[in-house]
Amino acid sequence: MQNLHYHAFKKAKPLKGGKTAYRWYYYYIDETTGKQVQRSCGTAVKSRQAAEDYIRTLPPPPKARNAPGGTPVGIRANADLLVGDIARDMFVPGSDHIKRRQQLKKSVSPEALSNNRVFMRHIMGTWGDRMLRTLELDEIMNYLFSVERSASWKNQYIAALNEIYQEGQFLGCKVYKPNFPSIGKIPNKADVLTQAEIERLFKRENFRHDFFLFFLCALSAGLRAGEVRALRAKQIVFDKKAIIVDGFIKKSGLRTVYNKCGSPEHPKLRVVPLPDLTLNLLDEHIRQNSVAPDDYVFTYSGRPISESMAKTNFIQGLINAGIAFDRKTLIERGDWKGGHIHKTKNLIPDGRRIVIRSLRYTYVTLMSRHMDAHNLLKLTGHNTTMMVNYYNRTNLEMALAAIPDAFVATSALLPHSIGVT
Repeated sequence: MQNLHYHAFKKAKPLKGGKTAYRWYYYYIDETTGKQVQRSCGTAVKSRQAAEDYIRTLPPPPKARNAPGGTPVGIRANADLLVGDIARDMFVPGSDHIKRRQQLKKSVSPEALSNNRVFMRHIMGTWGDRMLRTLELDEIMNYLFSVERSASWKNQYIAALNEIYQEGQFLGCKVYKPNFPSIGKIPNKADVLTQAEIERLFKRENFRHDFFLFFLCALSAGLRAGEVRALRAKQIVFDKKAIIVDGFIKKSGLRTVYNKCGSPEHPKLRVVPLPDLTLNLLDEHIRQNSVAPDDYVFTYSGRPISESMAKTNFIQGLINAGIAFDRKTLIERGDWKGGHIHKTKNLIPDGRRIVIRSLRYTYVTLMSRHMDAHNLLKLTGHNTTMMVNYYNRTNLEMALAAIPDAFVATSALLPHSIGVT
């Protein structure tokens, strides 16, 4: 059982010849003076586990032994808590930290806890033996600069570290928190398709399986690839000519119940009108394949379309439509081997970046000709104030009525030549 009066930590000790040794110590807070008292665990102690085993054998400090109710006062006003001592029970179901998150109306979903525990383990592995007050902004940022991770991962790391500082306040560790800057992302913007390219691309012969309709849905409603993959029949409201966007499929294959930048508590749902052509093709597809309301609309071998399969088939469509380099050129460049595309960059002769996301960008570009930016944001899911339960018929009608221009814009979205054989 852990001795709550004492806390093990490691610190450097200078040796002769300029060398440095790291030794294990423990500390406690003198109740009378409020000061920290440090003691060595001895040179035989070489690990945290050995240090914690050692302090378990120690009797309580004299003052702490007589504290009212036997409460371990060391944790109540302690500016020297270790990062590991604070982070160890964070994002753990049933912990005081989770109770505080609930009071603060922050997400406590299993997914949120699991994701944040990953970052707690990363932080404890690097900084767990350090007192929180000793962490410096430059060493944290230099560490993040040195690791090969995405900007999103690094910013989540910073957010997790900020929450450790916040939790420390509740544990009596009232220390100065550096203002860690966020790390900017490298722009990776996709380019849009021209009207002529849309007409060339959206021909059934350019796609196999159901990918003609799959990508047409993305263009018709400005959907992200993960949102099309997650599309279920019940999301399509045919009599209202609209689609309800209520989640997406992650790279892991998990379907969420919220949209991008949302959460289970704040799902950020949205409703988007669909062109008649797309609605009719979806209706035909659902009837022919006996798709039940809760079933995914687009599947392969009984499972939702994977991210890699969608990406491969989009590139294949670009090649077949003559928008990307032809297969012979790609083979000569070494980008096409064994019947498969191996490199997905620099596929367009004029240097543009045309990817699945280009369909969403193209949708925004075309719709903006008929709608103002404010209403268009409601369709694309970037308006954080539009938190409507779209499964409620009244709310659905109200949401659609709030964006009347959307129907006019949607009717003019697709070229008339699409779907004509």
